[in-house]
Amino acid sequence: MQSVQDTNFQRQIDEALKRAKFKKAIYLYDETGHKRLIGVFDKKKAAEVKKYYQDRNLINRLTESEIRTTEPDSSFG
Repeated sequence: MQSVQDTNFQRQIDEALKRAKFKKAIYLYDETGHKRLIGVFDKKKAAEVKKYYQDRNLINRLTESEIRTTEPDSSFG
């Protein structure tokens, strides 16, 4: 019985991996050095977010990581 349940989880994981897309997670550091997640965006929207912060001279406070997820894009703006 245990192996049936494990197989079901593995199938769900495999299906999620097929749907997952590469996106950018963007973080902003505040004045005290704490990191705060701004959101997860596709590459085009991530470039727009970075431009927004660059125009406000805050680009040096941003970091980004590439992630693989099935989650929809965060809202920004």
